[in-house]
Amino acid sequence: MKQVLHAAGEFVTHHKGLPPETLEKNLMGELQAESKTCEVKGHTVHWLEAGDGPALVLVHGWSCSGFFWKPMIPLLKKKYRVVAPDLPGHGLSSKEHDSYLPEKQAARLLEWLSAIGVDRFVLVGHSMGGEIAARMALDAPDRVLSLVLAGAIGLRQVRDSLPWYARLALTPVAQKVANRFLTEKALAQSHRLFMTGPGRPPYPECTRDIILTNTNTPRDLTTLSQTTRDGLFRDFIDQQAPRIDTPVLCLWGEMDKLVPLSAGKAYARLIPGAHLARIPATGHMIPWEEPERMASEIIEFAGEGPQAHEPS
Repeated sequence: MKQVLHAAGEFVTHHKGLPPETLEKNLMGELQAESKTCEVKGHTVHWLEAGDGPALVLVHGWSCSGFFWKPMIPLLKKKYRVVAPDLPGHGLSSKEHDSYLPEKQAARLLEWLSAIGVDRFVLVGHSMGGEIAARMALDAPDRVLSLVLAGAIGLRQVRDSLPWYARLALTPVAQKVANRFLTEKALAQSHRLFMTGPGRPPYPECTRDIILTNTNTPRDLTTLSQTTRDGLFRDFIDQQAPRIDTPVLCLWGEMDKLVPLSAGKAYARLIPGAHLARIPATGHMIPWEEPERMASEIIEFAGEGPQAHEPS
């Protein structure tokens, strides 16, 4: 690792070429969880696991990994067997797939869960992971006991409501340029301006983890462009959402600039019986801004176990 001194006098670390064991150690930090891997159809899936009890699956969003759930895992593992995968193409999972479309990611996660012996589970998805989680609920309604969509994309109106700078950032040329200048300082500034609620503190561990898993090798940067191309706003589930047949909680930050509260309201209207919970003064990064509130909402909604929402 080398450090570069910026004009402001603060150091920002560029993480390049770390060996896998060092990368994993840096990502784990002080987190009390197991780091696990398994092979599914010739590809490696990495995940974090902690706790005992009913299975609860946490699906992260674009450019993140299972480590995005660090603030949540200690809170949820008291009641659940928490499993937080790195989506294929992210984190420490394989980055060799030809497609990262949400429907393919949903199928891969279902296959992975079967491989590790998780048949039925509570499912939580954030941002891009919310769309993937919704597709999992559509594909395997008998396995998903309850579903929490937190700041989820997947509806056409989310793309249509993106501010101009977000649309520009998603173009292939802009993405390649941005990837070359992806640093903790730049990412922290982006989070402050667009991703968090007003007055929220910086989350340096979160930004560092994203840099670690997306810039360590040339393959990481190439795959980041692929997951951006495939994972964001390629298809929409407006027509399928009413077919989700499981209890659903839509959990939204009231100050979310990226996926506004109106999207949460739309999901709650489209999905029969869905509930909407708003978190005041919170932006898109709910698991870091309000982990205790998010954990309590999940636990209260999902109940004490897999039978909480099953008919008696």
